[in-house]
Amino acid sequence: MTAPDGDEMTSTSPAFRLDVHGLRGIAVVLVLAEHARLAFGGGFVGVDVFFVISGFLITGHLVRELEQRGRIDLRAFWARRVRRILPSAVVVALVTAVAGLVLVPPLAHGELVEAAVASLLSVPNLYFASEGTDYLAGTAPSPFQHYWSLGVEEQFYLLWPLLLLLVWRLGDRSSDRRRTALLIGTVVVLVGLSLTLAVLLTDRSQPWAFFSLPSRTWELALGGVAAVAVHRGAVIKGHAAAVIGWAGLAGILLAATTFGETTAYPGTAVLLPVIGAVAVVWSGAAGHASGPVALLGIRPFQYFGGISYALYLWHWPLLVLPQSAIGLATPLPLWARSAALAAAVVLAHLTTRYVERPFRSVRGSDVRTVLLGVAASAVAIAVVLGTGMATAPRMLTSDRTAAAVTPEAPPTFTPFVPVGLDPQLDRATETTSAYRRAGCHVESSSDTRVNSCVLGDRGGALTVALVGDSHAAHWMPALEAWAERRGGVRVLGYTKNACTMVDVKVLTSGRPYRECDVWRAAVLERLEAEAPDVVLVAGSAHLPLVDAPDEADRGVRTGLWREGLRRTLAALPERSRVSVLADTPEFAESVPRCLSANLDDTDACAVGRRVGVDSGWVASERRTTEDAGHRYVELTAWFCSATRCGVVSGNTLLYRDHGHLTEAWARSLWRQIGDAVAEAR
Repeated sequence: MTAPDGDEMTSTSPAFRLDVHGLRGIAVVLVLAEHARLAFGGGFVGVDVFFVISGFLITGHLVRELEQRGRIDLRAFWARRVRRILPSAVVVALVTAVAGLVLVPPLAHGELVEAAVASLLSVPNLYFASEGTDYLAGTAPSPFQHYWSLGVEEQFYLLWPLLLLLVWRLGDRSSDRRRTALLIGTVVVLVGLSLTLAVLLTDRSQPWAFFSLPSRTWELALGGVAAVAVHRGAVIKGHAAAVIGWAGLAGILLAATTFGETTAYPGTAVLLPVIGAVAVVWSGAAGHASGPVALLGIRPFQYFGGISYALYLWHWPLLVLPQSAIGLATPLPLWARSAALAAAVVLAHLTTRYVERPFRSVRGSDVRTVLLGVAASAVAIAVVLGTGMATAPRMLTSDRTAAAVTPEAPPTFTPFVPVGLDPQLDRATETTSAYRRAGCHVESSSDTRVNSCVLGDRGGALTVALVGDSHAAHWMPALEAWAERRGGVRVLGYTKNACTMVDVKVLTSGRPYRECDVWRAAVLERLEAEAPDVVLVAGSAHLPLVDAPDEADRGVRTGLWREGLRRTLAALPERSRVSVLADTPEFAESVPRCLSANLDDTDACAVGRRVGVDSGWVASERRTTEDAGHRYVELTAWFCSATRCGVVSGNTLLYRDHGHLTEAWARSLWRQIGDAVAEAR
């Protein structure tokens, strides 16, 4: 997303390309429209366009330097990158960090500081990949999440000139033409390897496929191939250039309008916007007036192209921080999102004029420039860490106490976060259950093994199997507690993340979750072999389906789920008695995080019963289960009143995130789970 190198940024330069500048404007508009939920559900492809442009411009500059001087002045190159990228990035990062520590819930302060430091160290992409962030999910995103692409480019700028210089030196005794052929050949091989890695990783580890430099290098490198081709005179001429250019622009817009959060990305889908961008920049070298430059050269796109870097930096925190301040349960209204983008344009204009351009024109020692850049980042990190320590929450409870209560229907909710909350807010996420801590739950999406954990009394006369996804696993503490009290119960648990036992095709990271199908079939085989006395089937009702990925496809989703549940129930062992458990209430954001900002008003984090519980879905599951001759168990009455689903009862926290039960609350419902086992038929 960065601007052209050196004097190519100046519109009076002979090397300046109106079409490339305007394409940058198109790209940033696509990103903004998608992030603000105004249009272009696949507008995130604008970042891929930025990558191609950056690879095209930077590689062109480096290859010209190699041919003219036989070397690359690395210090000068990196100094220009520091002057170009760092000032605006540091300014926006500091403002975002300070504002974020004021606006985000206290429990999110640690994550915000970590992301800010990673961004200032130029490794935000590695940070978000290691955190398993799903960029397209949009659930409680970090205000620094957009810095990931900046991290990719900065790492690319560090390594790319070294690679080009090495390849050039390897062909030291060859002609320039042969050197260029060697250079292109090497880059083409790198493109193939990087693209292959991106496709393979999308299936196995989507966050690393999305955020890592190795899986994104090919996009920048392919822009570099186009640059070398243009430099060597391989220019598309005549009307063909215009046709190819318009086709490329159409490909970018097609991706932006048809892709969305269920697209397996980057994968093979990324080929469309990348090849489209390459077609535009390559064909535009001919300067054909009837090509895309006729559109890209108009003033609005030129203006947005000029402020695109700063605009990209500002828009995301201006959208994310207000949303975080009011809570995810209430989406920002259209007027607020539009106002945020308007403010981003103003701030981007000011940042470009008073920060970016002045620093870019500063001349001085290249080594000093790099050292000053490192020092500026170090100072910014110190400010972020100091501000984080100064604003760290002193307490994560109110000053009031509440006694423990026995679950009842309807429940009594505590209107404040009591002293001695079990578990404490800052430990809630970590306190999953002994079952999961022992590795009995299959966490990895790529893992198809069926675990062999046996809990309770291994020699017990009664065998109970709990099967499903993580919303089944969170019932295991209740089942264990009941088994301990009853005695003589052998407990089996077959659970896997985001993998329902209902025989439907689900999505994970935008792709069909094939590993889930394999795992489910293997569990059915294990159940047939074990023939447990009772099977408890539980799971989430909110998984995206291949044939109905959107919650809006309500009729289709319900029909698919009903048929899948019918098939699953028919496939369970005939001798086993079966109970199907209704899903627990779902919240828009992490309950502990929300409570950390509402210590004296837990109702601010509750949801209406109609929102938290899909009564129509429950009714459909009940009919299907009972028609098959089995028991359907709905425990909503222990979670919700007639109108609200609360989050704290007595001194117990009910949820450890947006919908999973805490171990403490689950164990307190042992009697209710015992009834589900006893009443199974």
